[in-house]
Amino acid sequence: MKNEMDLLKFDETKRQCWLKANRMTLIMVGIVWLSMIGYQMLHSATPYFLIVMVPIFAVIRWLFYEYYKRSAK
Repeated sequence: MKNEMDLLKFDETKRQCWLKANRMTLIMVGIVWLSMIGYQMLHSATPYFLIVMVPIFAVIRWLFYEYYKRSAK
């Protein structure tokens, strides 16, 4: 299966940089998400949706990981 790195003809160094950038983007999104939860809680509003979605996204990511791991065999 081709991905954006194949289409852009990245060499191994560029691939690693792209994957590191993707990882940092996910970390930044997580920090913003947790900050939004903290902000809402500091202002006496419990953000149930934001809190519930944290483990849901974790499960979705794990399911995709399992799917791709099995399809790679």
